[in-house]
Amino acid sequence: MQIELIPELRPSPSLHEDWMPVIFLIALLSLAYVRIAYQRRLQRLFSSLARIQILRQVMREELVFSHRASVLLFMNFVLLTAMILYLAFVHYGWRLPGGRGAAGYGVLAGAVALIYIGKLVLGRAMRTLLDEAGLIREYLFEVFLVNKALGLFALPLAVALAYLNRGNLDLIFSLTLFLGLAALVFRVAKGLILSKAHRVSRVYIILYLCTLELLPLAVLVKAMQRALI
Repeated sequence: MQIELIPELRPSPSLHEDWMPVIFLIALLSLAYVRIAYQRRLQRLFSSLARIQILRQVMREELVFSHRASVLLFMNFVLLTAMILYLAFVHYGWRLPGGRGAAGYGVLAGAVALIYIGKLVLGRAMRTLLDEAGLIREYLFEVFLVNKALGLFALPLAVALAYLNRGNLDLIFSLTLFLGLAALVFRVAKGLILSKAHRVSRVYIILYLCTLELLPLAVLVKAMQRALI
């Protein structure tokens, strides 16, 4: 009696997919270009994370949102944040909104970009409500600056999540989550510090911070809960 053996594919030991190196290459090249072409600006940008005086000086002297370096750093943040989210969805077996593969990743990248573009639009609308354009502009600059810094840390984290053995990824995902929450707390604390120099009601400040920070986070948590169903 002859037994027919049917080969079975072994599950991949990592989360790597064939299209991922393209994303990592784009992120690496964009960071390298900014590092070489805008070294002085890069130093000033990240110095303003710690010193409010530098932040305000940079905002007075330069284009803070539309400068090429800022656009590339924001693009890097979007690409790598979406990659980490995609890898988390795959690793934990959550249902991807756009399906598995580059299409699903594209949906996540679009969602991340829309959230932060929405913050800019909402921030402009709330300038009228708070009647304090300076504070809103400073805080939005701080938000996007923190995200640009996160993008630098996100590259090695995303590469590790994509290529390391899946058995080691829970710790890295926990570290990534901690880093994201720490950045959120830092942004909110810095927003409260920035507000001290402006005569704006604390009620409006809290309303603004909750709208700009907690609402997008709540939407993301709700989306992830639906993915688990």
